This record gives sequence, C-alpha cells and structure tokens, in this order.
Amino acid sequence: MDDSPQSRGGQERARLLTTEERREIALKAAQTRWARLRDPNRIGEADTDGILAIGDVELDVYVLKDRRRVFSKRAIAKALHLKSEGGNAFMRTMSRKGVRSVLSEKVVEKIENPFFFKPLTGDLADGYEAEVLIEVCDALIQARNEKKLASSQSFLAVQAEIIIRASAKIGIIALIDEATGYRDKTKDEYRKLFEAFIAKEFRQWEKEFPPKFFDMIYRLYGLKRQKPDTNRHPQFFGGFIRRYVYYPLANSRGVILESLEERNPVIYVGGGRRYKLFQWLSELGMPAFRQHLWQVIGIGEAATDRVQFERGFYRAFPAAVPMTPSDQMNFFDRLLGCEESKAA
Repeated sequence: MDDSPQSRGGQERARLLTTEERREIALKAAQTRWARLRDPNRIGEADTDGILAIGDVELDVYVLKDRRRVFSKRAIAKALHLKSEGGNAFMRTMSRKGVRSVLSEKVVEKIENPFFFKPLTGDLADGYEAEVLIEVCDALIQARNEKKLASSQSFLAVQAEIIIRASAKIGIIALIDEATGYRDKTKDEYRKLFEAFIAKEFRQWEKEFPPKFFDMIYRLYGLKRQKPDTNRHPQFFGGFIRRYVYYPLANSRGVILESLEERNPVIYVGGGRRYKLFQWLSELGMPAFRQHLWQVIGIGEAATDRVQFERGFYRAFPAAVPMTPSDQMNFFDRLLGCEESKAA
C-alpha cells in the first residue's frame, strides 16, 4: 500500500468529503469513462460474442464494451443468403438501383460507413449496429412490394421477411421473460435428462453416415454429384443433418443438439468443428442415433422429392416440429424450392 505523503494527503481529503461530494466525484468519473468509450475515433472492442440462429443460418454476433450490439458486415451478407461470403457482397447489393431507391439517407449513411471493431479473437472486422439489419430488411420488403426488385433479387425479400418475423417472435418472448423474471426451467430439466447421451470425451469414429444417406439428399434436392468419389458435400447438407437427425434425436427438441454443440463448438472461420457431432455421443446415445438415422433414410428412400420427404418425416416424428424461433424451419427453402441448394 502506498504510504507516501501525497497518498496520506489524498486519503485525508477523501475522509473529509461529504456523501454528496463523493457521489458527485463518482458520477463525474463514470461520465468521463463513458465519454471515452463513446469516442467515435476509438475502436470498439467485443466484450462477449455468440451465435444467433435465424432459420438454419448461424450468425456471429457481438456485444461491445460500450454496449453496442453488433453484426459483422460478413454476417449481414450471410443473413440475407447472398452467394458471396464476403461482406462486400452486401455493399454491392445495397447499391443496386431498386434497393437503393427505398433506403432512407440515414440508412444509406450507416451502410456506407461500417465501423471497425475488435472481436475477441482474430483481426479487426467491419461492423454494424444490430438495428441496421432490421432497417435493411424493412427496405427490401418495401422494394418488393413496390416491384423494384429484379427477379434475381426476389430471394432477398423472402429472407428479409424470415428475419423480421423471427426477430419479432424472439423480441416479444424476451420482453415477457424480462418483465416476469422468467427462466426456462424445462430446458434445464431436459439437459439433465439427456446428459447420459453425451460422452465426456469424443469417440474415435471415422465414418457414421453411410453413402446411402448422402445419395438420398442429392436425389431429394435434384442435385447431381459433381465428384462422386469425394467426401465433401454442399454446405447446406449440414443444415439438413441438424434439422432431421440431431434436432429430433430421442424426442429432445434440440436439447441434445445444443449439448453436443457445447462440447464441440465451432472453431474454424468457415464454421467447422474439430470433431463430428456424433463422436460425442455415449454408448447409450449411439444406438439411438443409428436407429433414428436409418429411419430418416427409410423415409427419404420412399419419397419422390423433398416436399414428400418432409411430410413423411413430420408424420413419423410430430414432436420434431420446431417450436422455438431459433429453430424455425427455413421458410426461404419452402418458398423458393431448391435454388439455394443448387447454388451451393
């Protein structure tokens, strides 16, 4: 502890302060700290990060130390299902004549001026505050209603509606939970119930999905295998597996899936994980996984297309119908058929 004359003098002055004077000094200090955080020339830093699921699109999201809720530019491009994974695809799309005509000058200014921020890991990223995504979605829906979108851009308005609807549902639920102080105890109970399905350490299985499973998906989506001998498949196959294999596993409504993802998080830039999810299933979980997987294959082989498959699947597994906003089925796929899948 500092025992210098200056320190002792400071302690004595502090002792003589009234409660009101101490409060005033603390308030000024807090205001100074807040002003530094809000300095527009200061690069924001992430305090926390996470994954926001909208349909079967997973977006990286951040809360900065100055309390801003942030999407990266790349995440907004991904949210709108733009083919390019780079954030510049979003900028180009927003500059197109039809879309630009319905954007307010205020929104245009925000879009054209993303800010740098420092994620918890990695290099600096371009970011937008969360409400920009909603403002863009509103504009895309307006552009469609005013017939200002080209036919090749119609998917943008569809995805925008999905985002708006999901956000509204999540928002009203969050407001009610905050107002009532509610905590979802059911989910905690399910986690404990299905904990036996999850192994403490991953297991060394190299291959659990048979070739017949992937052949089925290609056929249902009307896709031709470009390289029949490769083990690489279109990225959306991962979403199919999550929805029809892991989400309904053991009637858990996604609880087992969440537990598997906690054990085996995304660690690679492209969204990859170190291990396969089934490598974390226990001796109890693996037989249930295999049984369910082959039921899915049986339903798929009996179906002529993806629509018939979906109907057969939910007749067989009615409890698997997604109930929460974050697990909603991708209505974009429903409305536009396989366009996204073919692009992949």
